[in-house]
Amino acid sequence: MVGTGNGNLIEENLVTGNTNGIYLSANSRNTVVRQNTIVGNPAIQVGNSLPLSQAADILNLAPSGANTFDRNTCVTAVNAPCPGASETSGWRRPPG
Repeated sequence: MVGTGNGNLIEENLVTGNTNGIYLSANSRNTVVRQNTIVGNPAIQVGNSLPLSQAADILNLAPSGANTFDRNTCVTAVNAPCPGASETSGWRRPPG
């Protein structure tokens, strides 16, 4: 998913298996990214074969505060909050 404009809403999507999950360009402003599940971007095969590539579940190149991120689940992010999938899934390791 790519957000290069202004005033976009990216909401309630499952994004997986891409070079970048959600990509916001440096010129993106007032975009709301809300309640998405963004994991496996890039796919493990890409990450292993191209370890120096810059890729993430959320890649936000816009200045801090230019866009809004709310209740997304992801594993990797640049310039965006990213609670891990295991932190938000409700799964807990049994005691002992």
